[in-house]
Amino acid sequence: MFNFMPEQASEIASNIDWLNSLILWLSVFFTVAIVGAMVYFAVRYRRRDGVDHETPRIEGSNALEAVWTIVPTVICVFIAYYGVAFYAQMREEKANALEINVWAQKWKWDFEYASGKKTTAEFYVPVNRPVKLIMKSRDVLHSFFLPAMRVKRDVLPSAYNALYFTPIKTGVYQTFCTEYCGMEHSGMLATLHVVSQAEYDRWVNDRSEEIALSRVTPAERGEKLYNQKGCNACHKLDGSSAIAPSFVKLFGRNEQLADGTSVTVDENYLQESILHPNAKIVKGYPPNLMPAFEGQVSDDEIQALEAFIKSLTTAKQEQAAAAPADPAALAGMSPADRGKKLYNEKVCVTCHSLDGSRIVGPSFKGVYGRKQKITTGQEIVADDAYIKESILNSAAKVVEGYPPAMPAYQGQLSDAEVSDIIEFLKTVK
Repeated sequence: MFNFMPEQASEIASNIDWLNSLILWLSVFFTVAIVGAMVYFAVRYRRRDGVDHETPRIEGSNALEAVWTIVPTVICVFIAYYGVAFYAQMREEKANALEINVWAQKWKWDFEYASGKKTTAEFYVPVNRPVKLIMKSRDVLHSFFLPAMRVKRDVLPSAYNALYFTPIKTGVYQTFCTEYCGMEHSGMLATLHVVSQAEYDRWVNDRSEEIALSRVTPAERGEKLYNQKGCNACHKLDGSSAIAPSFVKLFGRNEQLADGTSVTVDENYLQESILHPNAKIVKGYPPNLMPAFEGQVSDDEIQALEAFIKSLTTAKQEQAAAAPADPAALAGMSPADRGKKLYNEKVCVTCHSLDGSRIVGPSFKGVYGRKQKITTGQEIVADDAYIKESILNSAAKVVEGYPPAMPAYQGQLSDAEVSDIIEFLKTVK
């Protein structure tokens, strides 16, 4: 009667939904019957006119006791039988199953096919073919959940686990991690693409990206990784260093550290800072902003990143300032659209998400009008005045639980631009 479940996209999904609906409506029926009877007797035999009224004496009924014992027992055995049967189906490995190795680590999913094809945060399977995911974690406990397929399995660092499903319709489906694994747990997502067998064959045998990578220099591979791994969120190429040191002219530089010592930026220091970023914090920058990449990047990838950083030694590698926008084009945009443009241009996007996930700063989703506690213990409302103050003087009122990492934009944004950003935030629900 009512559909509370997501789309059914696997063989087992209809069985799971049928059993779930049966339990739900049995629970509703008996809750209404029992609570309804309680309410009826409370009203029927209430004290009236200040006088106690005798109720009939009931000696008991063996038939009634048998009914309320046998009926629930039969229902429980019935549900248990189908629960075990469907669970067995979910754990059944079918012949000719497509095997995909899945690696979990904070905070991403990596997939590897028998052909050698590797992907991150997305994977492809052919429709109507059984799939076996062989899963293991590189760090902590995770859990792989595909709602549309009605399957979920814990992913352990100490042992392999397998997950089975057979997709029955093409489409794009979301995968979640359902075991809390740290700060970016909610953003540990992956996309499943269910396609035709022919399309899958084309995709899995496509080596164009690998061939292209093999033809580029280590520095060019490093630049690609610089963007893929999110280094560009904090380490800029224009010489600015508000959140973290800029990569421009970094290699070979002598850096003063927070503990009073100094270090020369060489290959060893770069590798340590990538794998264990809190080991040596440069003076003037907060700790615990950069995630550790130990187990997430290979030695080849580290060498490529080092080659890219080494290449940033002259001014020509530094990014030029963006050309000013056409005033006529800006005038034709709504304030919210202009604010969204500024959100991207001023790199707000690198620290403030729009989907509720936590990056470096609070998400902008639903931020306008939200009550938040700041580090002083005071509770504030994110209205026009607070948002304007937070943009121009970001360290004035820092939300509790977040580092004071945002640069101040005083003198960099006009009042009109700040107003446009506020209008944009009002639209992010």
